Amino acid sequence: MTDLIVFDKDGVILDLEATWLPVARAVAHYTASRIPDDWDGDIGGVELLAAIGVDEAAGEIDSRGIFAAGSFADIRSCWQKMLPSHMIKLDQDDRYKQDVQILVDRHGRNQTVPKGEVEAPLRQLHKDGYQLAILTNDSESSAKKNMQDIGVLGLFCTVVGADSGFGSKPGPHGFLHCCQIAGVTPAASIMVGDTMADYGAAIAAKAGDFICVADSVDNRPHQDIHHENVIGRIDQLPALMARRSLR
Repeated sequence: MTDLIVFDKDGVILDLEATWLPVARAVAHYTASRIPDDWDGDIGGVELLAAIGVDEAAGEIDSRGIFAAGSFADIRSCWQKMLPSHMIKLDQDDRYKQDVQILVDRHGRNQTVPKGEVEAPLRQLHKDGYQLAILTNDSESSAKKNMQDIGVLGLFCTVVGADSGFGSKPGPHGFLHCCQIAGVTPAASIMVGDTMADYGAAIAAKAGDFICVADSVDNRPHQDIHHENVIGRIDQLPALMARRSLR
């Protein structure tokens, strides 16, 4: 029996590229602009984006890449290794962090785009008695703002981000916190996600099951995910959960 459904956010509830591609571009090119002039390396915004799984020319984000599956800390760590040793420390420089936040606010404000129809299925699941939670590698405040933008924040018993104090996925602690807030066991909970980080968190927390949002079974992040657990959009989830209940 499933009592709690824990959702990833980007790529599951939100359209990852439509919501975040402008932000990724702005932050990468700003980061490249901070490279000291005396460095003779050949790294720019395009290369920084490619390293985290963003193809700027094609306007595509790889669901297996760092931008889709990791946290902002993971992105900074990846970029730092590519940049000159005498450059600012991205995770410590206050001006850099402030400027990045401005860019995120500017390019992400009012740009929350749902991945198809999401409000109706989420409300249906809530009506059917499931508790709902968000577990994302984005920040908690950003995730709450996104859910507020599309009118569904009140449906979730908790929203847990990478900065909420429980670590990031694929670690299990955020998932376990969702279970604690809902008052249910991990075995009575499922994770709905699209990346290996989501699947890894579900496995590490010993979740009852994992539902994958992917364009096809070939795009699922791990071959052990059952074909019948792959859906294209979450508007298919209420029917899937109903079939599972009958079984």
